[in-house]
Amino acid sequence: MIQQWFTPAQHNHWANWFLKERHRFSITGLSRSGKSMLFTSLMTMLKYRSEGQYECLPLLEHLPMNLVEHMWVEPIDGFNMFPVEEHLETLHQGQWPTPTEDVYGFKLVIRLKQISGVKKYLLPYTDVVFEFIDYPGEWLTDLPLLNREYAQWSDSSWAQQMNRPQRDYAHAWHQGVEAFDFDAAPTSQNVATLVGLYRNYLKHAKDNGITLLQPGSFLLGNNSYDWQQHGFTPLPSSVSSDITHPWTVLFSNNFKHFQQHWLQPLKRKTFRQADKQIVLIDLFEGLNHSKQHLYQLKETMSHLAETFTYGDDSWVARHVLRQQNISKVAFVAAKADLIPQAHREPLLRLLKQVTAGAVARFADKPVTFEHFLVSAIQATDPGSSATSLRYRNADNKYLEADFDPLPESIAAMSADEHFPVLPAKVPEDYLPRILNGRGLDRLFQFLLGPSS
Repeated sequence: MIQQWFTPAQHNHWANWFLKERHRFSITGLSRSGKSMLFTSLMTMLKYRSEGQYECLPLLEHLPMNLVEHMWVEPIDGFNMFPVEEHLETLHQGQWPTPTEDVYGFKLVIRLKQISGVKKYLLPYTDVVFEFIDYPGEWLTDLPLLNREYAQWSDSSWAQQMNRPQRDYAHAWHQGVEAFDFDAAPTSQNVATLVGLYRNYLKHAKDNGITLLQPGSFLLGNNSYDWQQHGFTPLPSSVSSDITHPWTVLFSNNFKHFQQHWLQPLKRKTFRQADKQIVLIDLFEGLNHSKQHLYQLKETMSHLAETFTYGDDSWVARHVLRQQNISKVAFVAAKADLIPQAHREPLLRLLKQVTAGAVARFADKPVTFEHFLVSAIQATDPGSSATSLRYRNADNKYLEADFDPLPESIAAMSADEHFPVLPAKVPEDYLPRILNGRGLDRLFQFLLGPSS
């Protein structure tokens, strides 16, 4: 027996090396990019594929259905389990899952039977382990602040607000700053007033599709940073340039507190090292507003690429050098069911343009990447033409919408051009529509396959 060759500790070590194929995924997605729905669909698909032998994910050759012996979910130490049952119940009630405002972690373990040669007897099975962590997208945009000084962030924040599209939503905040008396002492009440004005701007901008908002953690509830106790805002350069000014001293200290007591622990715990990354992007949020929103989304993606470590993920790097870098990246446009098949190619081109800055960040590193269009749930039906879709609206009316062509590039859009997004409600037959979601099989086939 194999067990007789090792002590229990040695056997566990041997099993971890030879019986487990482990994949650590970093699911990188901004707020409203569809992370929670992706997790819900993926867990549901794999459950039905392994337990119900349902023919979903048909192209996923690396997890052949006839070899799946069992599948189970385990918690990751220190994290709450992802509430997939709650999300399915929300869908059953006809509502889309609410955005994540807490952090969840889970392992999905799939046991594959061995069927060939000696492996069948010496290695009777292989466990394929997926580790996923779901977190609020607002945290993602805050991580680059770890590499900033307060004055740098304050100046860059003002510069962004002076350009479109941010400036379209910053009028009330700017008027409040102009009227504010910075000669007055930064009492608790005065600080609360100024931070409240800034937070209202952040909320207003987020509601209108702005992605590059910092600190995004100020927008979340009780599970996030205590902005009421340790809040800060950008300061006018006439104030921030004076390092002895009471407001500059206070906000510089609060900014350091944010870095040391919130961002650093957050990065250590939540943004663990991963070898594969899914970058989830909602292009429809930008298309629904303006070309400036798409350009800003491109800028946001470029900044976020600085946060992660890319490079070699060979066996030697992981087991000898104890390094684990991201070696495969999938850029994913979510909610692709909201556009007809005839317009998928232009949507893919836009995805490649929006991610061009991020791709450039690891162009000289051994990183394999591809772009994908994915539907976590098929919420629409084909229309009467190749450029139309049918869907149910909030009043449960079954409607058909015809789509104008998407632009060939962001630059080709006129300044105020936008493309409305279908307000599709949750279909009553949501479960088979999840199981027939498009693109997830190709996505995971790429991530699980050998590196090129």
